Amino acid sequence: MLDVRRLILLREVGARGSIAAAAQALNYTRSAVSQQLSALEAETGAALVDRSSKRAGLTAAGRLLAEHAERILAQLELAEGQLRLRDGKVAGELRVGVPLHEGPALVVPAVTELRDLHPELRITLHGISPSDGRQAVRLGQLDAVLAARYTQVPEPRVLGLHEEDLISDRIRLAISPEHPLACSGSRRLADFANVPWLLDPASGLGRLALHVCASADFAPDVVSDISDMQAVLALVELGWGVALVPDLVPDRPGHPIARITLEGAELSRRTTLVVREGSMDSPPVAVLLPALREAAEELRNSQAHPSE
Repeated sequence: MLDVRRLILLREVGARGSIAAAAQALNYTRSAVSQQLSALEAETGAALVDRSSKRAGLTAAGRLLAEHAERILAQLELAEGQLRLRDGKVAGELRVGVPLHEGPALVVPAVTELRDLHPELRITLHGISPSDGRQAVRLGQLDAVLAARYTQVPEPRVLGLHEEDLISDRIRLAISPEHPLACSGSRRLADFANVPWLLDPASGLGRLALHVCASADFAPDVVSDISDMQAVLALVELGWGVALVPDLVPDRPGHPIARITLEGAELSRRTTLVVREGSMDSPPVAVLLPALREAAEELRNSQAHPSE
């Protein structure tokens, strides 16, 4: 029978990209990890690590076994969670990753209620960039994280993760109210082909912007790749350029910007909750999911009836 601890090491090497990174994350020496992987190769009779390069990534056989290791670890975590769920006690620590600015409007009401209902549950919030969230949950650095998905630029599902839709919001073009193209109605995206753009090509929202601009037959003139949405809105207000902005991202207090609906482009973002599949029955995650669903429903209602 394969040693589960060695499978964990193999999975960490695959997830982190090298033996050195896995050793650092697990607080092992590189030589110790390498020795354990050699022992696993002896157990399986297959070469699992490609040692021909400096990064020492996984072979095809290693990637196959790492996928099985992911499922095995999920089952072990699931068994542990179900055992803890039997006594009905919600305790321990819940680490939640939150994207800055729009994330707290959804997360804070839910976790505040949970903290009141379950005083033995310690909840910590961690600011995280959208590009890092899923991997942080997969590697056990966080228990849950808010993430985003865009229909026009789909992302592959990550093995070992469960992702649940919470709320959707539309995406509009943000522009300075003083700009000649600013209006209260809608405009064609092509109208903005010759203005500067603010987008981070590495982010999902930035990839969406590049996609829709390409669909409108122009390449945007990118003058800023800052991804912080409040910094982006500040630059928009100053007239630096235009940007795609989801409606859940609030204006800076006292500094409103114009938001324009783009004709022929129904752009939206789905905010999701990402947890490990194996943690679904752990008491902290089991109470977090319905609390966030309720908070999302309240936020949806407030958007539908803003004057109430």
